[in-house]
Amino acid sequence: MSAVTTPSHDPSLLGFPATLPLEVALREKAIPDLCAAYGIDRDGWNSLRLNPVFMKAVAGYVEDLKKDGMSFKLKARLQAESLLATSFKLIHSRNDDVPPNVKADLIKFTIRAAGLDGSKDQAAAQGPQNALQININLG
Repeated sequence: MSAVTTPSHDPSLLGFPATLPLEVALREKAIPDLCAAYGIDRDGWNSLRLNPVFMKAVAGYVEDLKKDGMSFKLKARLQAESLLATSFKLIHSRNDDVPPNVKADLIKFTIRAAGLDGSKDQAAAQGPQNALQININLG
């Protein structure tokens, strides 16, 4: 089995297991052992280790571990990564088990988390002009 998969229509899929970059960064297991645990063959590993997204993810975890160790924030980030797939499935569910308002909330949250809602742009546009206000009363 190859590690690099094409995320057909589900953008929540990275093409590799979300926890693998962290495990590589932790260096608690040898790469052959990690590959065996994830079902990755030699060709899969060779293409994965050259994948820029994978390499950036490993480098990001290495930096996070230098700063924070295995912090709560890092653990929450791992959970959030894996929850994207669940969110995608719920949003695209065609049965009536998932109410439309739940789907709408998940869509809005995903847009906001991706920074596509414009809230950062609006905050930057307002900037420091609203940060300080001075009123002088002369009467």
